[in-house]
Amino acid sequence: MGNATRRAVVLGGGSFAASAWESGLVAGMASAGVDLRDSDLFIGTSAGARVALHLAAGTDLDELFEQQFIPIPNRPSGPPADWPTIRRECAEAKAAGGGLDAILKRFGTIALNHASLAPPDLQARRDRMAAQLPVQTWPAKPVSIVAVNAETGERRAFDRTSGVSVVDAMIATTASFTAPPAMIDGQHYIDGGYHSSNNADLAIGFDEVIVLSLRAPPGALALVPLEETVAALEASGARVTVIRPDKASEEAVTSGSPGSSAVRAPTARAAYEQGKRVGAGGELGRAWSA
Repeated sequence: MGNATRRAVVLGGGSFAASAWESGLVAGMASAGVDLRDSDLFIGTSAGARVALHLAAGTDLDELFEQQFIPIPNRPSGPPADWPTIRRECAEAKAAGGGLDAILKRFGTIALNHASLAPPDLQARRDRMAAQLPVQTWPAKPVSIVAVNAETGERRAFDRTSGVSVVDAMIATTASFTAPPAMIDGQHYIDGGYHSSNNADLAIGFDEVIVLSLRAPPGALALVPLEETVAALEASGARVTVIRPDKASEEAVTSGSPGSSAVRAPTARAAYEQGKRVGAGGELGRAWSA
């Protein structure tokens, strides 16, 4: 891949369903000649951050695809999240108005309040996260992992220059209301998906951007929509391609809860076939493999 055109891949969140869909999709695209590992920047939010790390680390994509068929061990958990209450509180936080940071700060307070019921064994949590990652240190290729400061509401993109371990960055970006916020530099951090499910605007400055977007979050949790971040990218001069699940992938994703590991295998299988079609078809394949 030449140096004249700078390419970025943005991988959005969506729990097990997102990571399975993205893993199958990129493997299928590679089989058709479009290898997203050749990109210059990877931006991952929530579940998408794990796949971003695999791409940046150069993981064999067939192996990544096959991993989606391996059962995931049961994880320790506290009481189930009270989602009706969380959604109501988030809707109230949005209705209270103010800027984006102010709303996200309220989201952070909600997360901290609900996290008090979660298990406190943070070292065990770090060990479990480390075991799930393809690398224990930041890859040589640039990758950004997005989280939100629960105290200030500010979005932060962690990378190898941040002075934060890749394990802690991953804990931060996956700290939804069902998991305790991560503690970094004396501050709590929560899932970057509460700012935006994709945070695609962080790719401003790149010429070609592919966004893998499973779906928008529930209305009460949605703040910055994908369309807004894509518009910002296009205004900067980038050519943006958004890839969403096709009909078969969507049916697989909705065959169970996105947070259930049971959706992984059917979703990955459908996504692989979708990826083959995307990679073989038209302008995207020519542009990305040039």
